[in-house]
Amino acid sequence: MIIRIIRSRRKRLVLLIMVLVLCIGCARQMIIDKLSIVIALGYDQSQQEQERIRTTIIAYHATDNQAKNTLLTSASNNTSKGVRTKLNLKMPTQDVIGQVRVIAYGEPIARKGIITLTDTLQRDSDIGTNVYLAIAGGSAEQIMSATNKQQINMGEYLYELIRKNVNYGIIPSSNLHHFLSTYYRGGKDPVLPYLELQQNEVVISGVALMKDDRMVGRLNEDDCLLLKSAMGNYKFDSFELALSLKESNHHYLPRISPLFITLTNIKIKSNIKLAQEEGPVFDVRIRVKGQLKEVSEQIDLEKRETIHALEHAASRQIAAQYEVLFKRLQQMQVDPIGYGAVYRTSVRTKQFATEQWRDMYKHARIRTDIKVVFTNVGITS
Repeated sequence: MIIRIIRSRRKRLVLLIMVLVLCIGCARQMIIDKLSIVIALGYDQSQQEQERIRTTIIAYHATDNQAKNTLLTSASNNTSKGVRTKLNLKMPTQDVIGQVRVIAYGEPIARKGIITLTDTLQRDSDIGTNVYLAIAGGSAEQIMSATNKQQINMGEYLYELIRKNVNYGIIPSSNLHHFLSTYYRGGKDPVLPYLELQQNEVVISGVALMKDDRMVGRLNEDDCLLLKSAMGNYKFDSFELALSLKESNHHYLPRISPLFITLTNIKIKSNIKLAQEEGPVFDVRIRVKGQLKEVSEQIDLEKRETIHALEHAASRQIAAQYEVLFKRLQQMQVDPIGYGAVYRTSVRTKQFATEQWRDMYKHARIRTDIKVVFTNVGITS
């Protein structure tokens, strides 16, 4: 009896080992030396009539001595998945897209709409939702084909460039998850970094304003600061502000224009509330704290009155610029700050349509309460 049990167990063990061997044999082998690891994708409008999309990829390819080489390849087709078939015909190695970090859209295709391309990414289990999205001035292929002074892979360069300016700079969050959640939730429009070639170097020159999924305009770096400042609580390394003092009533300040000041170690807290449903009217409260690092003119900063006068002038200047920005956004019918989301959560209406909000947004008004405080001026006063 015991011998029979032992033999039965041995048969089961042998059968299990055979099944495992078969499963391992069926698994898709991934040999690093035979892979091209894609880290950046670019989508452009194809110049061919029978093809809709031109895709450019930047990939790493490890050689036998483990040195990393960069592969840059482009192909055209009608769908993003269809392009991959053509790309494989141009590459001697198998492409793997699990490490994609940046996806850029050429401006012409972005102005027609990018949701069909972007929504496809969400359904691809190989692509994470933390991948950064960006708009390329001209074409994505041109941006991805450029070089950089650091002489590193352009895909890695774009990733670090965007990551740094999102985490520590003036660019709002622009990953895939944030874009899709903003697009589908309603009451707010996405914004994406705008990449340009300036003096043969790729830079972020501002942000692209999206109306739903279509690019309709741009903001420069000064407006980017105002935009992000109204989106919540953030920290910035530094920013420069031009003050107009020609009509200043403070006799502690020179009546010149412009007077440039630079703030560092900046902390910004902002809050937007619906003050009046009819209209509607919003109260915008922004508090800016930072170190006064530099002033373009000689000013006596040992007097408290001078410091308070500068703080008041800076507060008034930011408030004036913010109101100009708000009116410009209204004219373009884009709401990247999310006034519609504030209205929806405040009124708690179940029937909130994007087009209905855009009609209301045209007539919306804001009341600003902006205050700048210098935490340090470099002089003990």
